Amino acid sequence: MQGVGAMRGLTQGPGLFARFLKRMQKSWHGYVFIAPAMTIIIIFAYIAMVFSLYVSFHRWDIINPDKPFVGFDHYLHAIDNKTLWNAFKNTAYFTFVAVPIITVFSLCLALWAHWAPRGRGFFRTVYFIPTITPMVVVALIWLWIYSPNGPFSQILELLSISPPNWLNSMGWAMPAVIFMTIWAAVGYFMIIFIAGREDIPPVYYDAAKVDGANSWQQFWNVTLPLMRNSVAFVWVILTIGSWQVFTQMFVLTRGGPNRATESVQQVIYQVAFENFRMGRAAAISWFLFAVIFIFTVFQLKLYRSRQLY
Repeated sequence: MQGVGAMRGLTQGPGLFARFLKRMQKSWHGYVFIAPAMTIIIIFAYIAMVFSLYVSFHRWDIINPDKPFVGFDHYLHAIDNKTLWNAFKNTAYFTFVAVPIITVFSLCLALWAHWAPRGRGFFRTVYFIPTITPMVVVALIWLWIYSPNGPFSQILELLSISPPNWLNSMGWAMPAVIFMTIWAAVGYFMIIFIAGREDIPPVYYDAAKVDGANSWQQFWNVTLPLMRNSVAFVWVILTIGSWQVFTQMFVLTRGGPNRATESVQQVIYQVAFENFRMGRAAAISWFLFAVIFIFTVFQLKLYRSRQLY
């Protein structure tokens, strides 16, 4: 009886657990609906992350049954790995170039699509189609576009300009990958910016017009501040995705030439599935997680606004 009384006091008290149980009783239908998805997320995301941390401290060869504990050896090896640092440099270059361009270009397209007098639906559909196309398919199409017989090279030859070897040149390989990524990504983030722009009440623009603000002043003093959370969301999502870039580099260049486009994810792939060293791959993954986490926290602190309009 004392145990029952203690449990009743715990559930009826003002504590966090009591409030959780009360919320469960009110909205148990919703928890039932999200239970399958949450189960998949917990197993394949959270439990997998914890297990990868455990693997990173062991010599985990998928062929050898022995999995001895090695402490921080894999992390120390990653620090001394020049190939990994080169991959981090390439990935940082990709991120710092692609993210600002995609953000600005997507915002410009969103404002253009918002103010377009005709063909808004067609315009949005055309730019959104690359987003719903698998990245492997997009990369294969651009592999042909960048080929010596592709459209880019043929156009330059018609202009009597010698086309570069787009994907096999140290100077052109990474810009070529970045250009393809921009083309494939702007449509998705354009839709996000369109939603953010249409969420701004017209009364702010009416007030700006009364004060004599021109189009540029309205954009700088009304549109941009009120879309700050949308910009922060796009910036963070783009940064996370850019640090995890893999598919387009793997399909277009395989990391070449001379490792000029090799990303961190490619190094992880090679260590894990070509060299079968899961422990080292897990350690590199946690290094990458730390970098993404630091950048995400910094961006949220810098850009995100809690003010509601």
